[in-house]
Amino acid sequence: MQALPQAFKAERAAGTSAVVQIVASGAEPGNWVITVNGGRCAVEEATAPSPNVTISTPSDVWLKIMRRELDGATAFMSGQFAFSGDMGILMQFGSWFE
Repeated sequence: MQALPQAFKAERAAGTSAVVQIVASGAEPGNWVITVNGGRCAVEEATAPSPNVTISTPSDVWLKIMRRELDGATAFMSGQFAFSGDMGILMQFGSWFE
């Protein structure tokens, strides 16, 4: 999770302001807040008071999605993770990173 800012492509998220909460379970549990705003991406281990999107996922599934070993849409449709909030942000999220 800490490497996400290095993989962030600001031009792909131009004009975006979003707070994404990741609630990971499994082998590497944790709560992570990913903030995209003003062409920057920040990640911290925390809980956001009002995120635009909350993703609840096993840590191994999230890692596969972020490594592009598993398509996020396929993982969602097959019930491998759940989300609440703004589906538009969720759908764009993966494109913001290399």
